[in-house]
Amino acid sequence: MITTYGFSIATPNKDLRQAAIDAVFRWLDEVHPHEKRTNSTPVNIRHSPNDAIFRVDVLEQDSKQAAARGTTVTLITSKDELYFDLRRTLRPTKSALLPRRTIDRPEPRLNKLTLEIVKLFKVRDAEKIIDAEITIANDQLSGQSLAAFAEAPSRRLPILIEVIVGKPAAITSSVTAKQLAGIAHLAHVSSHMADAAFNDLYGAKAIGSGWITVIWPRGAAPEKFHQQDDDELVNHLIAASVGSLATLVLSQSRKVMQVEKIKEAPKTELSSPQSGLQQENIELNNTVKELLEENASLLENATLTDMLSAQKTEERDRAYSQLATFLMMEDDKSYLDRVSDAVAFAQKNLPNIIFHPRAISSANESHLMNGRRIYSNLVELNNLAARLQRGDFAPNVFNIYCNQQLSNFAASISDEAEHRYAQDYAIDWKGENVLAKPHIRCGDARIHFYHDTKTNEIVIAYIGRHLRDKSTN
Repeated sequence: MITTYGFSIATPNKDLRQAAIDAVFRWLDEVHPHEKRTNSTPVNIRHSPNDAIFRVDVLEQDSKQAAARGTTVTLITSKDELYFDLRRTLRPTKSALLPRRTIDRPEPRLNKLTLEIVKLFKVRDAEKIIDAEITIANDQLSGQSLAAFAEAPSRRLPILIEVIVGKPAAITSSVTAKQLAGIAHLAHVSSHMADAAFNDLYGAKAIGSGWITVIWPRGAAPEKFHQQDDDELVNHLIAASVGSLATLVLSQSRKVMQVEKIKEAPKTELSSPQSGLQQENIELNNTVKELLEENASLLENATLTDMLSAQKTEERDRAYSQLATFLMMEDDKSYLDRVSDAVAFAQKNLPNIIFHPRAISSANESHLMNGRRIYSNLVELNNLAARLQRGDFAPNVFNIYCNQQLSNFAASISDEAEHRYAQDYAIDWKGENVLAKPHIRCGDARIHFYHDTKTNEIVIAYIGRHLRDKSTN
């Protein structure tokens, strides 16, 4: 399991527990509404008024990798504080050694939850409230104040400082500040006077217009970044946040609490016979913790198993539905004979492929009568698209699988067709003009589709008679 995003924050105000729980449930209801949850997206919730630990764990299949993506929110009420912990993880679902993304920026709704918690907790870091705002240093005094904050021994979070004097546009922005909320402070130095005041008080040329500086806490050496965007910076700071996450101990049974109290009892209250009992209790405590860790691992494996079982169930149900359609085609020889009817039926019943408006219009205008063959090929393409989006194979080998499963499949069109008749194969897709090169030959008809490699969507672009190519006079 790989943690790709992590954020934690603690407040002494334990009365904020219910407000934090409400914020988590709002996020959960927006991202995974209760009525739309299935076994393929398991949601586990630990919530009880008498339990000091609140926890939500959501598991989703990552269509781009052979792994499940988990989101875990934990809220722990201890004697001294209320601790909030948010993590995104990748959990392998196959034994194959595959590339993994190691860092993820928080998606918008998850980032909104982070911002809600930061605003709710109002935690101070070296007397500065942690927020998602950019600190502006525009004169001598504010430059010195920023340097004093950078040197504060009690500071816990890093500071990201960009000198924006003379730049046409800043590299970091309010979006950067929001994505790093609770992970780092962001400051802009907007005048030469503030720049000089910071460096004079700090005692070194730490900041400048030619780079962006990360001032780490607790005496760690500053780092300078010369990139033209904030991608590496944000990933670097998120990785540091992930590395600083605490190991969560989620045991809260009465027996364990009693053992911990005995362990913490003053030695003056223990006689020599009690020392042996204390040692036994410490060993018992360690055993209980090991069992709890093992149980958590078993629960994670069980969740993955449930998700994979649900995927198999969906495949079986889809196969049954497709079989019923083929049986109807066998009983009624005119059923789905027209290509237009077959395409309309496919649009309603094949959820893993997208029908571009041009595919519908071209099918209606074709007046072809081999709709059954068209539908059969669309069914196979839909099944392959489902496997692609589930991560069963990599996007770059999709055409290889199509060639194996689809008869009369061609991965591209001829050079002459692409250069002389490109408009015949072009569709507008998300504001871009793209060519639907892969196609399936179905007698006189052709099915052309486009594979969006960014989202792994399969778009049916054209269904109709043979388009112009090198054989056209």
